[in-house]
Order: sequence, then C-alpha cells, then structure tokens
Amino acid sequence: MLTIPVSGAEIQDVDGAKYLVARLDETRTCADYLAELKRGQPVVVPWSKRGQLTTRLKAGNIPTRQKTMFAGQWIAFMPCEAREFKS
Repeated sequence: MLTIPVSGAEIQDVDGAKYLVARLDETRTCADYLAELKRGQPVVVPWSKRGQLTTRLKAGNIPTRQKTMFAGQWIAFMPCEAREFKS
C-alpha cells in the first residue's frame, strides 16, 4: 500500500514495483530541494523552479536525472551516479 510522505518525496516498493510518491509543495525553496538531493532523496519540483535548481545542481556538481511528471507543472529530480554535465 502506498502512503503519502509527511514532506518531500520517497520511493516506495510494493510487490516488487517501485513508485515515486511525493507530497507536492510549491512553497519550498530550491535550497530545501538541494539539501534533499544531497542526502540522496528524490524530489518533485514546481516547473517554475526547474531552471534555478538545475543551475545550482551544476554549480554543486550534483548529478541527477530529470523526468517531467506533469508537463509545465511538476518535474522530478532523481539522484544518480556521477556523470558529466552537458554544456
């Protein structure tokens, strides 16, 4: 059974299938999201903060994968193995 986290996002395993479950919050700052990503947690970010967060991730050399959750509304950032950033 999936449960909504108190804050942020987490990956939950149900019968061998992994689900990204997030409590969506438009009031959190990029610093909050960045701290979670540094701890290895996935985050779901409002589309309006995507550019700013991407800039901070590049500056901090924190590798992530992005996936659009709802076009123009929400985007997920998942920590990943070290890799080169695109120019």
